[in-house]
Amino acid sequence: MKSANLLTIVFFIVLTAINTSAQNQAETVKTGDSVEQAIIIAQNLLKKGDAAGAISVLQTAAQNNPPNKLIKFWLGKVFYSQGNYQKAIDDLKPVVDKFPINSAEQIQIVQMLGLSHYISGQLAETIPYFEQIMQRQPENGEVAYALGVSYIQTRQPEKSRQIFAKLFKVPLNSAPAYLLNAQMLVRQQFEETAEIELNKALELDPKLPQVRFVLGELAIYRAEIDKGIELLKQEIALNPANAMAYYRLGEGLSRQLKWDEAIPPLQKSVWLNPFFSGPYIVLGKVYLKKQDLGNAESMLRRSTTIDPNNFGAHYLLAQVLQQSGRTDEAKTEFALAEKLRGNGEKAP
Repeated sequence: MKSANLLTIVFFIVLTAINTSAQNQAETVKTGDSVEQAIIIAQNLLKKGDAAGAISVLQTAAQNNPPNKLIKFWLGKVFYSQGNYQKAIDDLKPVVDKFPINSAEQIQIVQMLGLSHYISGQLAETIPYFEQIMQRQPENGEVAYALGVSYIQTRQPEKSRQIFAKLFKVPLNSAPAYLLNAQMLVRQQFEETAEIELNKALELDPKLPQVRFVLGELAIYRAEIDKGIELLKQEIALNPANAMAYYRLGEGLSRQLKWDEAIPPLQKSVWLNPFFSGPYIVLGKVYLKKQDLGNAESMLRRSTTIDPNNFGAHYLLAQVLQQSGRTDEAKTEFALAEKLRGNGEKAP
């Protein structure tokens, strides 16, 4: 399974641990104490921020009493609050069906189990719990998104399309629904399935903006540069205000070493969106290749102002400074670029 870009969805209050002796607190739960008394003690400890003490109390109570759904519920709840999701699952899963449907405890258990599985990357196990939550809370956007991602990761694009169509309020099985699903598929690195969805969107609405842009990006990603450039030109014809389409077009042309042809679309991208570093970096590279060192430096300085931690921008700027004979400044930029280099990141 390809790794999902998992969201942190907050349904709980994080409790801060304090230095209280869990062993001493556990001793307050005696064999004769009732389950209710143990839970009250655990709740008081939680209010003080002593999750470890609460767990010890509940575990002692569990040893002194037959298997009890309330103790399991509270143990799972405390483990969940600590971020110990596997232990939360272990305690909550056996009792999810022991409480009345739609009771406060059952609703909380379903939420905690769904999120515990999701955050742990167990997306197939997540789905039935999130489906239950959506039945009760059809407008819960965070869970809807996470459920859609779970469908994608378990290779159910029809179901993910339905989820995202509802989430973005577009008709089911419409061209926009296929486009939205495709973009989510790309984000989760299911490019082949995304292309199928995009082609279906084009079949339903040949003039829908953004479809050819995503197809063009996918083509360039696969090194099908000519195809990608043609698709991006078609996208611009439909949507001449798409700054990203101009940027990707200029980038594609630069990969073909067509330096002069790359400049106009990159400039248009900058004019439409002057706050994105990408086209400045590519322009800097283009001007460097043309030996226009003044313009190259200007573009790359601007890109580092917008994105000061961009390895490629600093590396190219170092090259410009080196070729300009400014050795000391070049060394500083090379050192900074090396510091910013990610694992396996190649020089532009």
